[in-house]
Amino acid sequence: MNTLRITEVAQRLYSASNRDFCPWANRYVYWLKEPVGWFLVALVASLLVGTFLSPLGWSVAAGLATVIALGLGFPWLATRCVRCQLRPVETEVRERQRSALCFTVSNLLPLPITGLRVEGYFSAVDNCGPNNLPADCVLAVVPAFSRAQYRLPIRPEYRGHYPVAKPQICCSFPFGIWTARRHVEDCTPVTVLPLHIPLHSGVERVGSRWGEHGPGNRPSPHGDYQGVRDFRDGDSLKSIHWPQSARNDRLVVCERGGPQQQTIDLQLSTRRSSGSQACVRENLAWRVRVAASLAELLCARHVPFRLWIDSDRFAFPAGPEGARRALELLSVLPLDSNQDDSSGNLWAQAKAPTIRIHACSLGGAPLPEQTIVLEMITPGERMRSIATLGNSESHAACSRGVIDLDQDIAAQLDLLLAEADRASFAA
Repeated sequence: MNTLRITEVAQRLYSASNRDFCPWANRYVYWLKEPVGWFLVALVASLLVGTFLSPLGWSVAAGLATVIALGLGFPWLATRCVRCQLRPVETEVRERQRSALCFTVSNLLPLPITGLRVEGYFSAVDNCGPNNLPADCVLAVVPAFSRAQYRLPIRPEYRGHYPVAKPQICCSFPFGIWTARRHVEDCTPVTVLPLHIPLHSGVERVGSRWGEHGPGNRPSPHGDYQGVRDFRDGDSLKSIHWPQSARNDRLVVCERGGPQQQTIDLQLSTRRSSGSQACVRENLAWRVRVAASLAELLCARHVPFRLWIDSDRFAFPAGPEGARRALELLSVLPLDSNQDDSSGNLWAQAKAPTIRIHACSLGGAPLPEQTIVLEMITPGERMRSIATLGNSESHAACSRGVIDLDQDIAAQLDLLLAEADRASFAA
């Protein structure tokens, strides 16, 4: 009890110490966030001491003025006298894939430049202020009168088109009391596609070769012979079985058919899960990765599908072109979840084989951040039992339709797809 009381008091003190009591005064005091502001205050104080108290203040003021001049002048000159170029080695990469940026720097000064850094290429996604971005890379030294090229290692964490805003070159050498910034004008963007989840599912149904596999036979003008039936208007004369027609004194045709494809609806919900903002973003990222991997699998099998993102529908051709367009569409989705609570209930009753990816229970409540739901539905029948919040919450991780992000995601997806194939989900 005492521990809880102490924790509560500490939280209140922390909140009070971080509260902005005078937001109207921020523009007058924000310059003190840079160390140069305090050096200016010290310079003014030294001048006052030298004027009214002791000549020693003039010596201190001269030293401070020299430090301020160098601390302001060299960073400003360094960023204005270099020409920079940023080009990715690959214009398309995957999330968490290691790649590199070619950073070309031309130094026009007769002095080496130390501590030049690049900000804002990938770090702008962290919602930092324009002057508080973490450095993407730092160069130890750029030789005088030189043109140098550096390979900067990158490993993007989230999908998207980068840079979001123009990256900056920054320098605060030699004293770090002020940071000079300048935009990199020559910058080539890079597209970060969703992470690929390697699936080894034994799905047999492959595009135009379905005629040899699986259940789900339907009447068709092509395929294997299945029997005979009476002639109907529209039947081809080539399909008439003449011996049976003569025997029965009426036209009889041969019925043919075979396994056929159905268009699959792949539905992705961007409704937020429970947890902190970072956990919610990570949950949505994994939902997009699962959707992208399934889209690639369907395109590789030449299975036609429609992609639903909340209430928006997109159709893609089969094959590599469809996979590329689906990945590009998923890569531009916002990193943060949809705040609309109704986004999870936008889908009507399934009229085609459907795969739904979301993070909500059947009651509409958000699931924990480490779980996402994969529903596989056939028209009129739900094929997976999905654990919901409430009495069954403790069994959510064991549910066959729930993917635990803390476990092997690829193995869980392979298991669900194999079971769906055995149930003739796509036939």
